Amino acid sequence: MEEDKRVEAEKLIKKVLQEKSFLILTEEDKIFLVEEYSDDMKIASKNYEEYLLLPESQKLVNIVVLALQEYLGNWHVSTDEMKDISDYLQSISQSK
Repeated sequence: MEEDKRVEAEKLIKKVLQEKSFLILTEEDKIFLVEEYSDDMKIASKNYEEYLLLPESQKLVNIVVLALQEYLGNWHVSTDEMKDISDYLQSISQSK
């Protein structure tokens, strides 16, 4: 059952990337993603308490960046490239 939830979360992230917008997500989708990735973000965040204080939109950007890092796996991605990806996602989250 947990695998089904993760597959659904990954589909939502792919949908965001394809549509280049977080606007396609319902409020339920957003809550689902934040909850589904909470354990992953505990591990990935340097300061999880600060992460928890972020607005939902920034949490979603962080989750998508984390998902992209997982997808890229062992491929070498420089810090600058990850910043570019993060900036791109930030622009997605701000577009209306």
